[in-house]
Amino acid sequence: MFKNIYNKNVFCILGPTGIGKSFISMELCNLFPLEIISVDSVLIYKYLDIGTAKPSKKELIKYPHKLINILDPKEYYSVNNFFYDVKKEINCIFIKNNIPFLVGGSMMYFNVLFNGLYNLPKTNINIRKYINLLFKNYGNKYVFNILKKVDLLSSKKIHYNDKYRIIRNLEIFFISKKSVSFLKKKNKNKLNFKFHKIILLPSNKNVLYKIIKNRFYNMLNLGFENEVLYLYNRGDLNINMTSIKSIGYKQMWLYIQNKISYNQMIEYTINSTFHLIKKQIVWLKKWFNSYIIEVDNYKNCIKKIYNYINKIIN
Repeated sequence: MFKNIYNKNVFCILGPTGIGKSFISMELCNLFPLEIISVDSVLIYKYLDIGTAKPSKKELIKYPHKLINILDPKEYYSVNNFFYDVKKEINCIFIKNNIPFLVGGSMMYFNVLFNGLYNLPKTNINIRKYINLLFKNYGNKYVFNILKKVDLLSSKKIHYNDKYRIIRNLEIFFISKKSVSFLKKKNKNKLNFKFHKIILLPSNKNVLYKIIKNRFYNMLNLGFENEVLYLYNRGDLNINMTSIKSIGYKQMWLYIQNKISYNQMIEYTINSTFHLIKKQIVWLKKWFNSYIIEVDNYKNCIKKIYNYINKIIN
């Protein structure tokens, strides 16, 4: 039977937006037989390049990333999809005797990898269309009351305006004829890998916020407005889709629709990114048994991670 020399060790770099995860991970690929798996809920989409700070085409050729550019912006992708896609990619990397290297800032994605996935039905597009039609014809409270009738326990944890979670809970009930709260009592699917969490935190939040501001202005200079305008003019996308609801794209979309001013678009995007960073840091501080690095210098950071990985695999 095939045996991987790295003994199922999977390394993960987690950190808030803008801290330098991509640069650090690509530099580390020069030092170890690493293969990067992206853990980012927006990088999965094609054509969303500038606003996601996606690695360039040259970088992706030199340092291939799994789970980048795998979907059209109109397609739906769930945590369930991610769980099984990552499992497949990790096993493929082990077959080549390389080391899986998970890199990103989507904390819900990391959470399901570390803690397991509830055994829930996969997405059914036709059922989702039906539930969305209920929302359109009868409104949020009407659909929320349906959820209360079929799954009172879950409804107590969901706001009636949280359309995504209402749809997912009703979808599961219509498919399985069982409530989410009932199904979650069953065992989770867990991954049989050794996850080593490397958490990057800012040594100074104000410095990170300044980086975020500068990064967004640079995105604008690179043609971010034209990138979103291309998506807008396609005609088959809308602001309620997961891809377009992402930070930056939503605000630029509203600007293109003349619903907010250009300055408001900039202000809302930067403030939303700051809010996201705060939420990411709260997540990161919850995970124990992690190697935490305060990033103030990329060279020192890479050296620390190199020593950490080297100690585990040798």
